[in-house]
Amino acid sequence: MSFSPDAFAEALSVFATHERMDPLMLLCKLTEESGELAEAVLVQRGYKPHKTLPADASIDEAADVLLCLLLVLSRLYPERSPAQLASQLAERIDGKLARYVARQPMAQPEH
Repeated sequence: MSFSPDAFAEALSVFATHERMDPLMLLCKLTEESGELAEAVLVQRGYKPHKTLPADASIDEAADVLLCLLLVLSRLYPERSPAQLASQLAERIDGKLARYVARQPMAQPEH
């Protein structure tokens, strides 16, 4: 499986020219967004029946988490171009994904 760096490069390019938050502040923002994702999952799974959210709230919140992660990386490595950073991230994801898949038991075919 190969993850395309293009998936990240455009967002990193935007962040390189527009976003100026400090990495520490971005980690706080990431924590906030992770909490919102957790809440959306809890609502979706019925653990918070008193709350309602749109059907795809978990996907929306996951997108916010991913964007925050990209922002953190763009601030931690300002000397790297968006294309370099996206390529390095995609390469790491490929390696980690391959190790994850290798550890998983094979799915049994349905009869």
